[in-house]
Amino acid sequence: MSEPLSTAFPSAEELGNSLLQYDIQEQIQVETESAVYRARQPALDRQVMIRILAEPGVDTAASLMERLRSRARLVHPRIVAVYDFGRTIVGHLYLITEHVDGRLLCDLIRERQITPKLAYTLALQLCDALAMIHDNHTIHGALNTQTLLVDREWQIKLTGIGMAANETGELSWLHEAQASIIDDLYALGAVLHEMFGKEPLAQDGRVSRNLPPTFAAVIRRCVHPETERRFTDAAQVKEALINALRSEKQNATPAAAASPAPLPQAVPIVAPVSAPAISAPPEQPFNAPPRYAPGRPPPPVQRAQPSFGKRLDDFLWSCLRASLHLLIFGVAAGILFVSYLLKDKIVIGDKDSAVEEPAIPAEILGKLPEAPMLPETGSAPISKPIPLPKQDALASLNSEYQTSVQNEASAALEKVRLDELPFIQKELQRIQKGEPLPETDEADLPASLKQLRDDYRRKRAAIGR
Repeated sequence: MSEPLSTAFPSAEELGNSLLQYDIQEQIQVETESAVYRARQPALDRQVMIRILAEPGVDTAASLMERLRSRARLVHPRIVAVYDFGRTIVGHLYLITEHVDGRLLCDLIRERQITPKLAYTLALQLCDALAMIHDNHTIHGALNTQTLLVDREWQIKLTGIGMAANETGELSWLHEAQASIIDDLYALGAVLHEMFGKEPLAQDGRVSRNLPPTFAAVIRRCVHPETERRFTDAAQVKEALINALRSEKQNATPAAAASPAPLPQAVPIVAPVSAPAISAPPEQPFNAPPRYAPGRPPPPVQRAQPSFGKRLDDFLWSCLRASLHLLIFGVAAGILFVSYLLKDKIVIGDKDSAVEEPAIPAEILGKLPEAPMLPETGSAPISKPIPLPKQDALASLNSEYQTSVQNEASAALEKVRLDELPFIQKELQRIQKGEPLPETDEADLPASLKQLRDDYRRKRAAIGR
């Protein structure tokens, strides 16, 4: 029986132990080649998404790095941002992206929340973002309603750029998209069809009859069977949508003008009389408008004027608000003036009475905890405690060595020196466990790591004198 998929990737707690600069909140998705986590970055006070990737092959590592660099260069308000990429201290590849507080476009379409007016707005935003991607010589490759997010301000966000579907149908960074601009524009037409028509595009490319005729013409050109008759870029699609809306408005205006206006009600002609009528005027129904003599304008409408008490209350409240504003301004100005007068009279305590400044917690600095020091193998037992200055020097040396090894791991990952990464990862694990440095180095140890070990032994010997 095969083990569950979740065992291939760390849990939220395990990932938090290897990425101390993030607060891992939960694991929200597990697939065959990646896992997604929701986290918070305390240093910048923002929510992020972390994707842990499976280990790529040696032949695809360089291509993956290049595609990720191209993806990080795409900065646009309608595109999910990429913040960071690297490897944890235990060897997992991670990708940090923007967290979007929203929902998938496919879910909103299924729930009938995308109105025609909102669909038109989202379509223009989608065209702008896709044009920017193509201008940067990048292909989306996976554009559909499942890779489009809509945030709480009803703004669209593109994700999945540069990813491709694997054998199981899931999007993965380990596979490069085999698509072109023409393919992206066809996918754009399919998305527009689903937004305006509330149903997916047919397999044969026929558009729905529920679409407005002008918008149907734009979508039909996006998915035309003959590629030479399609649009060549997303900016043309945006311009065609704007012209389609303008045509819809122009077609609606003549229709409204051609409809006959309602005829005015006939005014009864009353024969002139020589004397005023004695009988009472006929009763009018409740709320019926008064009837005026033909040819005379109606009397002016007299609006109710506020009473004196109401005007007095408004005046008093205005005075009270102005007084509060002046009071706040005066207090702030007084504080600034007193601070300016006493800035040279502030007495700082002498050296004996100075209060020790509290240490900054390691969680805020984002550093790894210092590894405990153990005696090296083969050394003589310590008969008496090391003096405090020497302990501080050893702790500082261990922290400096750990930072140097971490920097070397980042440099090896940046320069794609994959053959050195296992030795560096093993060295980081030894430091985390508090194991002593071996007396002799392995024969196949990389030269960069051997140089770091030699520097560490030389500095430790100097401290022990």
